[in-house]
Amino acid sequence: MQPQWPGLALTPAPLERRLLAGLFDAAAVTALSLVCFLVPMVLRGVVLPMWGVLAAVVGYQVVPLAFLKQTVGLRLFGLELVRKDGHHVDLANLLFRELIGRGFFPAAYLLTLLAGVVAASLGVAGTTTPVLLGGLMALASMGALAMAIVGHLIALGRPDGRTLADLFASSYVAVGPTRAPPEDEDEDEREAWLAHRARVKRNIIVFEVVLFASVLAIPWALSSRGGETARERGARIAREALEKKFAADPGNEAVALELERAWWQAGRDDEARKVEARFFEARKKREGEREASLRERFAKTPDRATATALVELLEDQARLDEAAVVYRRYVDADGRPATRAGFGHWLASVGRPDDAVNELEVAVRADPLVPFGHTLLGVSLIRAGRAEEGRQQLLLALADDPDDDDAKSALVDVEAMLGPSTDEMKKKAAAAVRAWKADAGVD
Repeated sequence: MQPQWPGLALTPAPLERRLLAGLFDAAAVTALSLVCFLVPMVLRGVVLPMWGVLAAVVGYQVVPLAFLKQTVGLRLFGLELVRKDGHHVDLANLLFRELIGRGFFPAAYLLTLLAGVVAASLGVAGTTTPVLLGGLMALASMGALAMAIVGHLIALGRPDGRTLADLFASSYVAVGPTRAPPEDEDEDEREAWLAHRARVKRNIIVFEVVLFASVLAIPWALSSRGGETARERGARIAREALEKKFAADPGNEAVALELERAWWQAGRDDEARKVEARFFEARKKREGEREASLRERFAKTPDRATATALVELLEDQARLDEAAVVYRRYVDADGRPATRAGFGHWLASVGRPDDAVNELEVAVRADPLVPFGHTLLGVSLIRAGRAEEGRQQLLLALADDPDDDDAKSALVDVEAMLGPSTDEMKKKAAAAVRAWKADAGVD
């Protein structure tokens, strides 16, 4: 015979059997919770994790315990959850015992919070819970979960083997049956008992069907209210995340393009155009602020880095006249022929060959050996329609540097128009370069 609780006609559940039954039920509740979580998400794109856990715990644990005194796990191991008189534990105590005392509800909230944080970081979902309220609820849930864990452990040190959840719910896990059914001799009473038992089981089945049907019905109602499919809902959530990023930084080109593409795919052309307009407005404002900063810095110190940044900014906006003014001021402040040659090259690249020729001629007069000066001047002269003068400059460039590939290529083109260069032209160019190098003291 197993020992009984003092003063109670109940046989305590052996710890091993109770532990095995608890592990079985915990695994079953976890599996049902996952089903309640994943099925609506796959079918409707709606996630209600708290409702799924609540439905699983109430359907699998609370209702069977309230009316049958057993879960599947307890039945497999011949155990029952009862009051001290052997009757059913009332529904309110069972709800508290299973949801709070055993830690299912706080664990579900913390997992939901973690899933929400991960989803928000990935940009696929958001939360409307205020930060302070969410933090307080998280702390309360962690405290409740810790209490539930400790509550299970204290059963190991108590002579009656009851957990903290049992103490709160005034419940006992005992070896069944805790109350024997009517004897066969009392036929009427036994038939009434069996009929009542059948009605209870039928009602439980009906309740379970309705409960788990609502696991699908509620997400269906929520998603169907706006006529959204799972894919449309996912696209909307992603679009809302992009809108938040775009609102924080409307000048971000990557985010603007992604949001604009999302609106095009949704068939909302007007919204896509609004995004584009707002992006260009933000970029124009940002570029205006940057231009003002660069101009202020350039006015104080017309250095190369500031001049380059300002010229590139103006060039991107097709404001070439203003860019040329800035570049010319930098050239005048710098004073080196190489810098002026670079200015001439820029003028040629933006389609101003005549201005390029003028600047390059000034540069090569100041320093006939300026790097690539004659090459650039030769190409610019050809583009300006002065092919013969251009050839002379190219010959000078090759006399200075026979390996100048740009000069070689340009000379081939111009000779195709004008005919081959004579030896006299080449000798004259070579003599001029020797004289420049002698004046400069260059071998």
